[in-house]
Amino acid sequence: MKMKLRIVELCTDKLPCPPERGGAIETYVYGISKAIVNSGAEVHLVTTRKREDVNYGDIHVHTLDLTHPLSIRFYKVFSRITREGGNIPYLTAKLVKIFKAIEDLYGEIHVIHSHFYTTSFAPLFFKYFMGKDTVIVMHLHNEPRHNIKVLLDRYDAVLAVSKYIKHYTKSRLNINEKKIAVIYNAVDTDFFKPCRPLEIEEKKKIFGVSEAPFIMTFIGRVVPEKGLHHLLLASKILAMKGYKFKLLIAGPLGRFDKESLEGYPRLCFELINSLGISEHVKYLGLLEEDLKRDLYCISDLVVVPSIWEEPCPTVILEAMAMGKPVVAYASGGIPELLPPFGGILISKKNRKHLVQAVENIMRGEVSIDRTALIEYVRRNFSYGVIARKLLRILHEIVNQGNIDSA
Repeated sequence: MKMKLRIVELCTDKLPCPPERGGAIETYVYGISKAIVNSGAEVHLVTTRKREDVNYGDIHVHTLDLTHPLSIRFYKVFSRITREGGNIPYLTAKLVKIFKAIEDLYGEIHVIHSHFYTTSFAPLFFKYFMGKDTVIVMHLHNEPRHNIKVLLDRYDAVLAVSKYIKHYTKSRLNINEKKIAVIYNAVDTDFFKPCRPLEIEEKKKIFGVSEAPFIMTFIGRVVPEKGLHHLLLASKILAMKGYKFKLLIAGPLGRFDKESLEGYPRLCFELINSLGISEHVKYLGLLEEDLKRDLYCISDLVVVPSIWEEPCPTVILEAMAMGKPVVAYASGGIPELLPPFGGILISKKNRKHLVQAVENIMRGEVSIDRTALIEYVRRNFSYGVIARKLLRILHEIVNQGNIDSA
């Protein structure tokens, strides 16, 4: 019989777990924490704020107060050296204090699971400077920068959100492949599930698009790497060809924790006007989870035109869980997610191929097996499935010191 693991899940210092709206990493950390508890582990979630409107169930929640005057002073000083890591000294000290408190109250910590650069120093300090046997695991949600290699070398294991990220980490940072396991992002398949036909008509009224014959959706941050400008240019061509459609855009103007109209978002709005496609495009802002689910519900197509090497976009998993076809550029880890019966992968990142792919979906020229798609997501990317794989790997590291099932 396997021992019950005591696991500390470290959220980011940017948003609470779960976030009110958006925040893929924070959403994942909360979701996987719940699933791990349901799979038999004891989980301690460390987050910047415990939300009163969230039922955390059997998760032990520990809060990290970043509004303390000392935290603010530390940030002002150290952000002059490194803007991204301005919170690291204060975070490290406070997190180590939380780790010690957990051990005092509950017993030995078996695993500390870190998900973000700024929170990744504290587990190292706890393990090596305080002489603990705790297994420390780093979860890479994006391409790691070269300055993180010194940290990864000292972690017991590295989890990558796709084979693409695993290969990148191995080849660019020269991290031992045997130390890296792939743990894909997950989706709550009980929340993101197909809508009934009557629901679709009702929800179209919510978004004011009852008359739209075809709805395609872009969900994500309005930043250059997400490629919204490609989709806007493609929409112009589709409109010129006489297609009747509505493009609905949902997501923050820039970062989730700090929105701004300036820069790329303003460029996109100006592009919409200059292309003369305002009647075809509607910006919905950053939606709460219920409304985001409703948006998937009414969508005929979800488009992911990422022009960077996207590691493992949750939007694709959410769309497929609801039985919606996806058109996406074949960047980063996306080809690992999207099956042939779920939409179209575009090998060349340009608007000509994007237009062709969207046209093929509009005309019904692509075979989409929605039943198979929904089952595919449940079988491979539900939180329960991902949690069981994660726990299996953590048990291997705790018991054997290495990963057998990477």
